[in-house]
Amino acid sequence: MLLIISGSISSVYAFETSKLQWSEGISDTLERGEVISYNEYSVKVVAFPPPVESDKYIERPSEPVEPYVGLNISKNGSFINTTVLKLDESYISPDGELRVTAKELPSRSATEWLFQSYNPWATIELNPRGIPDLELSVDTDKSKYAPSQDQEIVATVSLENTGSADAFNVDMDIKTELPVKRGSLKYHYEKIGKGESITETITFALPLLTEEKIYSISANTSGYDALDIAYAAQITQIISTAINPEWSMSLRKSTHDKMYLKDSVMVSLSLKNNGKYDIRSVSINDFLPDGFKLVSNVSLQWVVNISAGGEWDYRYLIKPQEPNTEGVLFPPATAQFKVRNELYGIRSNQPKIVVYGPKIVLDKQIDVPDVNPGDTVIVTVTAENTGNTPTKVVIKDQLPEDAALISGSTDYEEFLEANKIASFSYTLKTGSTYPIKLPPATAQYYELGTRGEKISTESQELEIGIKSQDETSTDVPVSKITALPAEPATPVPTIDDSDDTDNSNATDGFDGSGPDEPESVKPSNEIDTFLNSILGCDDNGIDRYGSAYDICDFLRED
Repeated sequence: MLLIISGSISSVYAFETSKLQWSEGISDTLERGEVISYNEYSVKVVAFPPPVESDKYIERPSEPVEPYVGLNISKNGSFINTTVLKLDESYISPDGELRVTAKELPSRSATEWLFQSYNPWATIELNPRGIPDLELSVDTDKSKYAPSQDQEIVATVSLENTGSADAFNVDMDIKTELPVKRGSLKYHYEKIGKGESITETITFALPLLTEEKIYSISANTSGYDALDIAYAAQITQIISTAINPEWSMSLRKSTHDKMYLKDSVMVSLSLKNNGKYDIRSVSINDFLPDGFKLVSNVSLQWVVNISAGGEWDYRYLIKPQEPNTEGVLFPPATAQFKVRNELYGIRSNQPKIVVYGPKIVLDKQIDVPDVNPGDTVIVTVTAENTGNTPTKVVIKDQLPEDAALISGSTDYEEFLEANKIASFSYTLKTGSTYPIKLPPATAQYYELGTRGEKISTESQELEIGIKSQDETSTDVPVSKITALPAEPATPVPTIDDSDDTDNSNATDGFDGSGPDEPESVKPSNEIDTFLNSILGCDDNGIDRYGSAYDICDFLRED
């Protein structure tokens, strides 16, 4: 393991002492004038509380003493500071590299404080700052691999902090020529505590082999302590491969390393028999990567015979369906065959290709989820180019039935660059009393700028809800008013003009019992009977006097 330490800190506290951790150190019991040293530091006892008189009857201080010890701290012979410590108190050097602690002092009533027996002492402990220690190991399931038996290599990388302090912002990188099948070559950890270990498993594909070869798997890690001092470690594991002397087959897959979305790309397969024997009925299978399609209707399965030293080749065209900046890793082609009735299998390499082109993602939103009939709604359509090249995009939206455009436009054109967003809004009005579905907005753009085939995409569909009457008004609809229960009709009293009763104080709508006191509302049947009597209609609403008007019919229908 290679360990690298570097860093510095100023002579003042440039860190939080609470984040420091400490490793085991040394301790000693000292009297005045004695010194304890650790590495380049020295601590000298220079002061204790002064002596006191004893109690008249008991051999102890007449008043309890507050124990402390005064210390002079030096580094490399240069004075740093004087500090006074009580029991279990500590002093941390300005560089954060040493902690000084008063671990023991005589008790408050000890005889060491008396004039006649004055002999104070202090047990002083020195602890160096704890530091992380990163250790790496790389193990593989084998040390030697054969293509006739093995198709992958499983490596286990272990990272352990064996130090006396936590490590922060730890990065681990794996470097090798082997192609990765599963796992990652880069890892990051916010913190690895002291004594903590982490294990990662990485699976590599066994490459094409025509001769024996040695591969290395190197792991490198770096991290920091509480003072931002860097620590690093590295380790390398070596593996080897062997070729079957009776046969040697190699399968290679190749294509371009980059292309545009508008173009097609050729994939080439090459199977070579490097062995001593003719091999018959070799079964070859290839597979398309995600996001690609075959240009022609061909099969990616073949059965061939290959003589010793012979070679089989095949080519086919594929076209990408979307861009990919990170690159698309092609799945390996496989070949299976028998040699002396033993079944063997090999895999090709995995080429990688970057596809350049645009990709428009549409989103459609409304400013309110539901409205009253006659309200307006603001619709916003957003287009984002998540691809890696610019393109011209034409967006069209359409209004639903029972809606009218109030302002803005439902069409939009823009030359949209990669990783850019464009949006437009319009306002519509609807008088519908039922929920309205907004159809998706559609967009068309080209595979490259203004060239290539057109690509169509659309947004999601939305729905505008209609608020219920209970949500829009506190008034009870007329259709929901419950009619008063019918009461028996009351005969209408005969009006006597000779009545001498004084009605001068009576007012319409009031019974005179008090100011502003309304009469009880008469039942509807009683009112109908009264109106029939006044208008000359019988109780069934029929005109008794042959009136030319259809008032009675109106009352009867009502």
